[in-house]
Amino acid sequence: MPEIRGVLPIVHTPFGADDQIDWESLEREIDWAFQSGADGCCTGMVSELLRLSDQERCELTQRLPELVNGRGVVVASVGAEDVDQTVENARQAEAAGCDAVMAIPPTGGDLSDQQTLAFYVALASSIEIPLIVQDASAYVGRAIDLQVYVQLLDQFGPERIFFKPEAMPLGTNLSRLRDVTERKARVFEGSGGISLIDSFRRGIA
Repeated sequence: MPEIRGVLPIVHTPFGADDQIDWESLEREIDWAFQSGADGCCTGMVSELLRLSDQERCELTQRLPELVNGRGVVVASVGAEDVDQTVENARQAEAAGCDAVMAIPPTGGDLSDQQTLAFYVALASSIEIPLIVQDASAYVGRAIDLQVYVQLLDQFGPERIFFKPEAMPLGTNLSRLRDVTERKARVFEGSGGISLIDSFRRGIA
């Protein structure tokens, strides 16, 4: 399995005048990313996933590894508003050849810490590829408690569970996660490069 680290941009899904995914433009976007030195590509919320139909989202997940074509790692965002749909999305990503999946917790309700933990345990247990736990609470949902991260890391290990904490303040939370896990956690950040140098100094992967 390839190592998941480095610069992993989230692809933006282009559309044509007919509101269908413009696959040729997406291919050019991915080619440009690798020509610029990217280490892989991911889908995420800015890939317009919430605006895609289930069929379009599935097709995007299936075609992304084909477009990357071995040039780097592929991470698929699989989060949904219930665990069953999230698991189905994750299994589709694994079957398509993605190297890892990423998920935010459901945002429709105020999950307790134990419910959030159970959501990620069910998801990680359903696949064999790594899971990136994404806290997108800077713009959606509520922050994931630090102890949820610790329990997931203890249960699944640092090769199966990675983290993308985006709760504010970003730098402080990155450092807290680094320290509480004794630098065992592989941590990514999602500021789009705005805080990349500071985050790198704090130990991001």
